[in-house]
Formats: sequence, structure tokens, C-alpha cells
Amino acid sequence: MPGSFCMSPKTVLYVEDDPLNVMLMQGILDLGAGCRLRVARNGAEARSAVAAADVDLLLCDLRLPDVAGDALLAELRVAGLASGVPALLVTAESEDVATRLARAGGFDGCWTKPLDVAATLRSLAHWLGHDPRPGS
Repeated sequence: MPGSFCMSPKTVLYVEDDPLNVMLMQGILDLGAGCRLRVARNGAEARSAVAAADVDLLLCDLRLPDVAGDALLAELRVAGLASGVPALLVTAESEDVATRLARAGGFDGCWTKPLDVAATLRSLAHWLGHDPRPGS
């Protein structure tokens, strides 16, 4: 998927405490998304990030040091994350468990680790509004 599908700069907030997973996500975005990646390493940083700047897509790890990722979305909405901003739970849990946790937490979808690069790029395009096909 060459080129950028973010026509204007979009901001993806990734709430993730594992530096290797952050590097992988940055690499995926560098391949074709053309988006800015902001990283919060825990729930407190995520709450500050959404209060300070607009976010176009939220990606949230399930296991964070200070809060369960599946419970964090409600807190981020209160902290300033707009209700129309799509949110995806990212986890190493099985797809069935991930889907159940995402649904219960109010997320729009989920990605399971390890991430498939091509599928992740397609899903990013969908959630950032550049692809009408469903993606989760």
C-alpha cells in the first residue's frame, strides 16, 4: 500500500506501554498511513493527551500499568475524547475474547496481536475515513 491515505494530517493516539509495540505501530504508520502517532504509556498520560489535543483515532492496549484498557475508553470520553472518534482495543487475547472485551468497553472494534501489517493498514484507512469497507 504505497503512499499516504491521510490526505490531511490525522492524529492517532496509541495507548501502549510496550516500546516494541510502539515501534511496530510507528513502522506500520510510516508504510502508508501518513499520520502522526502520539503515544501515551498509561491511562494518566492518555487522559492528559486527549484533554490537550484533538485525536482522530484511538488505539488502546488492553493491559496497561495503571488501568485496564477495556475500561479506559469511558474515562477518555470524560477527559475530552470526542464521541465521534473511533476507538479500537489492541490486545494479544484471542479474537473472540478481544471482541467481547471491546464491545463491553464501548470500543468500535479490536485488533489482535501480532498485527498483520496489510490488514492493519486497510483497517486504518477505514477508521480514518478513506475506505468505505468495514475494518476492525
